[in-house]
Amino acid sequence: MTAILKAFRQAFDSLLRLQMFWLILLPPFLSVFGFFVLFVIFWSAWVTGLGNFLAQMSIFQWLQSLTGLNGFASWTAVIFLILVFIPLAYLGAVLLTSIFVMPIVLSRVAGSDFKHLEKKKGGTTVGSLWNTLWTTIIFIVAFVVTLPLWLIPGCQVVVPLFLTAWLNKKIFVYDVLQDYASPDERKAIEREESGALYGLGLLLGLLSYIPLAIFFVPVLSALSYTYYGLNALQERRSGET
Repeated sequence: MTAILKAFRQAFDSLLRLQMFWLILLPPFLSVFGFFVLFVIFWSAWVTGLGNFLAQMSIFQWLQSLTGLNGFASWTAVIFLILVFIPLAYLGAVLLTSIFVMPIVLSRVAGSDFKHLEKKKGGTTVGSLWNTLWTTIIFIVAFVVTLPLWLIPGCQVVVPLFLTAWLNKKIFVYDVLQDYASPDERKAIEREESGALYGLGLLLGLLSYIPLAIFFVPVLSALSYTYYGLNALQERRSGET
């Protein structure tokens, strides 16, 4: 927990030092704007299609008879689409941050706070892109598969939270360590620090549900994982000497 809080504090300090407003806002702004346009264009079709699909399910027919609400399935479809907007926009922002912003963040943080950390090139740019692509595919599949759980009160928040925590961990850890850690070091840190890295993802995922926080959480995530990963790597090498 101490390592998580240390990385989190360093990330906030670094966020204030970046002095690059566009770097913080551009990925989430593009993602939110893109999904907003997509939702506006297809809103009616999605609500109608999803509402008709839900209306055919016996559980929704029972709930409508129980509540006496006309159009119960349609209202559920509307609520579902509103709730699903945040995880999708966050996914887009994380992907854009990973591909375009993470190299800048890593260069600035390593150049100022980890100047003497040796680069061992345990990963590649192609490997990072493949990791991001594969992680995104798994996230989308898991997201779709777990949608029925959203019928359980509270799962609308809990399920996306755990999925985004996993997403943060899988994408950013590789990006952080690909230049500085050897393959063995990277795998060891991913294995030994797995719980803490996942916990950091949960903390960042929770922040994304704060209104407007999505506009700084992706870059904060990149910074937090950068500091956690490089701190862990530096301590690991110090312990071996």
